[in-house]
Amino acid sequence: MNPFTIDNSDFQFFLDTVGETVIIDNIQKKCIVQNAKIGDYEDKYIYTLSNIQRGNLILHNEKNYLIVSDVTEGRQYNKAIMRKCTHTISIKIKEGEQILVGTTPWGEEIYETTDPIYDDFPCIVEQEKITIDGGAIRTADTEILITLQHNEHTRKIKVNDVYNIAGYRYKVTHINYTKSGLIILKCETAV
Repeated sequence: MNPFTIDNSDFQFFLDTVGETVIIDNIQKKCIVQNAKIGDYEDKYIYTLSNIQRGNLILHNEKNYLIVSDVTEGRQYNKAIMRKCTHTISIKIKEGEQILVGTTPWGEEIYETTDPIYDDFPCIVEQEKITIDGGAIRTADTEILITLQHNEHTRKIKVNDVYNIAGYRYKVTHINYTKSGLIILKCETAV
């Protein structure tokens, strides 16, 4: 027996007996989910033998969560904090296309344009409470932060795009890519 090998059998037994099945990025996985008392959010700890990373989208008890922390790779399991998604935003995933539908009696082609295709993406929306602008402290009732998974579709978001959140229209003013796996949009109320 090699003393440097890690024996995951204890944690595997724990997963098999009290673990639950969640969906991580559309793949079923066994894990342990535990409530976390951190701040004002509905955060939970996730423990699993599976590879997880910040930005993974998790479906747990019919609710969407995003892994928002770095993953702690322990000797027997991986651990992270996941936060409940509060909203969804509709993102254009495919432009409308021109489709040939026929020709005129003179031989000119007739095209119709299909509608663009949109998909809803779970996200975490929070309101910035206090900001410092040029030395002045102000509350930002008109600004929000939207955190969502960084993927091929969310990379299409651009500054000045407008999204409907909770009955209000918000325009993207800044896109933050500094947290791997996540995109954080700074938005303000659109006029």
